[in-house]
Amino acid sequence: MTGTFRYENPDIIHFGLGCVGESLSAELDRFGAQRAFLVTTASAGKGAGRAVAEVLGKRLAGRYDRITQHSPVASVMEAATAAREARADVLVSAGGGSPIDAAKAAAFALATGLDLRDPASLAKARGASPKGALPHLAVPTTLSVAELSGSAGFSAESSREKVGVAARELRPAAVFYDGTLAVDTPMDLWLSTGVRAVDHAVETIFAEGEHPLPDATAAESLRRMPKALLAAKADPRNAEARGEGQIAAWLSYLLPGPAARGLSHTLGKRIGSRHGIPHGVTSCLLLPHVIRFLGPRKPEALERLRAGLGPDPAAAIADLVARLGLPQHLSQWKLTESDLQEAVAPLAGKPYSAEELLGIMRASL
Repeated sequence: MTGTFRYENPDIIHFGLGCVGESLSAELDRFGAQRAFLVTTASAGKGAGRAVAEVLGKRLAGRYDRITQHSPVASVMEAATAAREARADVLVSAGGGSPIDAAKAAAFALATGLDLRDPASLAKARGASPKGALPHLAVPTTLSVAELSGSAGFSAESSREKVGVAARELRPAAVFYDGTLAVDTPMDLWLSTGVRAVDHAVETIFAEGEHPLPDATAAESLRRMPKALLAAKADPRNAEARGEGQIAAWLSYLLPGPAARGLSHTLGKRIGSRHGIPHGVTSCLLLPHVIRFLGPRKPEALERLRAGLGPDPAAAIADLVARLGLPQHLSQWKLTESDLQEAVAPLAGKPYSAEELLGIMRASL
């Protein structure tokens, strides 16, 4: 067997309690940055965002704190405009996947001059290079791992479909896993994005091809994440448990492209933004059924999953979701059969049939 592995994660990961206070200023110095622009949400802006702003001090040139779930493209462009007007020389994101993706997409828009609200510009974006994009420092407060890749998802204005841009230049220049800044993250969001990280690990192992290092870290993530999530649920102010969850999430995502294009993720994106279902919750709903579907088709990958999850990986994840008190049934969102058919239609034959995909969806009801 021969193969080639290329690291797609950011070059620098800072981790441990207090690492933002210790290392953020040094990262700004590395870029000679004097005008930092903070991208966050209304809720994260009161906790982690405030702490980050305090570290930035006089170098904070502006902020945008109106990013909401699924990063609506209008908000992305508002953030980009505000950053340009602030003459930003570095972007700093604080919060979950939505503000982190919004910062990446804003960096793309600023570097290319494209208005991502315009469908024609969005079509051009697929071939555009964001050369010279502003550096981006990411301070995640959920376990979605948006900070670990150069892809940025956001929701289109007209259809609410999830779309996006991607380039290596959009990878954050540095990531800060600081559990002390995650203790205020709402528990349901923390736990559901933790299951999302479990999903990343599973999709890594199911991905086509040979990838021994990501497989090994994914299996380790599957061993560590359930304990970290249960510990955080038992004591929401446990910064060490939050930090352990962040490490487990990092380990889940050394194969960003294939892990984000797996079957659970792909189906989840088809129903998430359109029906108001958070990303992490789509993993809670779909992942056990995806494993039951793919396991017999990929027996070697199923054996690797057993190393991290035990003899019945699908049952183990369903049990974890139940113990965490997270949603387990898609019927809660009142999707109709027509909604399900519409969701799977663009995916049919790539490579699974519409009826096979509907079977997964129906099993989750």
